[in-house]
Amino acid sequence: MTPLIEYDKKITQLIAAGRYDEALWVAEEELCYAESSYGHEHLETAKVLNNLGWICDVLNKEQSAEDYYLKALEVKIAVCGNTSHELIPTLENIINFLINHNQLARAYEFLVKLIDLAGLQNKLWRLRKGAYLCQLAELEEQLGFPDKAENLLWESLSFLQANYGFDHPNAGRVFAKLGAFFERQGNLARAEYCYNRSLKIRKKHLSSNHPDVKFSRDGLENIYSKLGLKVKIR
Repeated sequence: MTPLIEYDKKITQLIAAGRYDEALWVAEEELCYAESSYGHEHLETAKVLNNLGWICDVLNKEQSAEDYYLKALEVKIAVCGNTSHELIPTLENIINFLINHNQLARAYEFLVKLIDLAGLQNKLWRLRKGAYLCQLAELEEQLGFPDKAENLLWESLSFLQANYGFDHPNAGRVFAKLGAFFERQGNLARAEYCYNRSLKIRKKHLSSNHPDVKFSRDGLENIYSKLGLKVKIR
């Protein structure tokens, strides 16, 4: 077992125990080790920086978290180039960090870059593009642009259907998001259609008591309730 793996194992144990301050101290030790062993511009160092950003974020050390995330991204670009899949986990962390701190415009810029990056990857990594398009749709809706949000949701669905099949589980997820979107917009007929499509796809892949199936089923039942219909969905 290499020292970095030992460090990561210890950090994981501390986080599982809720001992985040100690996890931060160990991660700081790990960064010193990585920089002295591999140098400041090395992928392993970048991974440690990314983990430090996450721990600082959990501890509400906002500026430190952002600094670590951005430094991790900078190092990864320097080492791997700006089209490598290695950038994806750090970009995801940066985007979620910015959204959680209500920096939506900055999150939007990074998310557009992430969508473009995902489109360049192999089929496994490229699958994430569908989720990123949905996340961008959520941002558009939050920023007050529901028409753009709707278009992005349909784009996500079309991307998934064209590349992964009409009954892929992620297509079911997008239909559920479309159902919720149309429900918020007051278009109950369209919401019913989308929740129905979502439920049919999800039931093909998941058990009847799975949370995703329950979400689609509850959404559909809620629509029927709003329409004044007493319908129980199995």
